[in-house]
Amino acid sequence: MIVFDVDGTLIGGESTDWASFGAAFEEAAGFALDAAFFESIEEVTARAIVHQALDSLPLHEKEEMERAVCEGFLKRLMQAHESDPLSFTATEGALDLLLDLKEKGIPVAIATGDWRETISFKLRAAGISIEGIPMMTCSEFYSRADIISGAVTKAGRSLREAVYVGDGTWDYRACKKLGIPFVGVGHKKEKLRDAGATHILPDLHPAGFWRVAEAIQFTRST
Repeated sequence: MIVFDVDGTLIGGESTDWASFGAAFEEAAGFALDAAFFESIEEVTARAIVHQALDSLPLHEKEEMERAVCEGFLKRLMQAHESDPLSFTATEGALDLLLDLKEKGIPVAIATGDWRETISFKLRAAGISIEGIPMMTCSEFYSRADIISGAVTKAGRSLREAVYVGDGTWDYRACKKLGIPFVGVGHKKEKLRDAGATHILPDLHPAGFWRVAEAIQFTRST
């Protein structure tokens, strides 16, 4: 089965996305997140970012702040989309690949470090229907590895069958932890290579994807 990340993988608009998240966090918490903070953290999901940034607060206050950030984030995403309907669009090849997988009867799931409310909005804005596709988010699990594992379980499959497609080094780390193959896409290809990823695509067009998928299956069988 194929499990997809969303931001930077199935949809673009990462600069708008991160700017909206950062502004929402600063409004709720009263201070901004800087590059040094992101370099210091291991777990990169929306929930984990908020909780790690507010490490000294008790859990119930972190959860209250998380809700405030999520609401502010969604508000800004909606405003961005209203100002520019092309803020969030499907990445090159994504729609064709999803259709190809459906036609071939290959199970698909979504595992994203975003909240359910915000990622659902962005997927709708990008014109990607997730009807019938199992999805797990940081609304259900704190860590990316648990999100991926949860999505596979929700699809009624096992990790032995799963291949994950993502764009971040945090995606690659989660796949290493779970022991599943990782396919990298997006704008951070050099960082993925530096981290050790070996299967990296320029886009999600089906032809290229299937070549990598065949290589992964060969590696698994030898």
